[in-house]
Amino acid sequence: MDLSTSVAIIAGLLGILTVFGVVVLVKALRLFSEIQKLVEMLRLQLAPVTHDLTIILADVRSIVRSAEREMDKVGDSISAVRETARNIQRFEALLQERIERPLLDLTAILSALVKGGRVFLKSMKKN
Repeated sequence: MDLSTSVAIIAGLLGILTVFGVVVLVKALRLFSEIQKLVEMLRLQLAPVTHDLTIILADVRSIVRSAEREMDKVGDSISAVRETARNIQRFEALLQERIERPLLDLTAILSALVKGGRVFLKSMKKN
């Protein structure tokens, strides 16, 4: 191979590499411009989204605080209901002790008196 052919081959390869390099650079520039447009679009849309997220988080905090305050009230209400149930049980026991048992005893005595009266009347009729 002579020198002029080698120089021509090298020049041709450099030309091809140069064209390939230019094509790659053009594609890279297009890609970078698309990335820049995307970043700009995201930047414009990011502000309203962050504002909305801030509002939503504030609402969630408010709801959580309200729920925490109400939980104390619910706990107090449950305690009050338990205490009321205990009071009702005590009242029921008191009613049984003071009213129901004496009434049962009185009923038993009256029943015994009625039976005794019947037996007495039957014995009087036979005589």
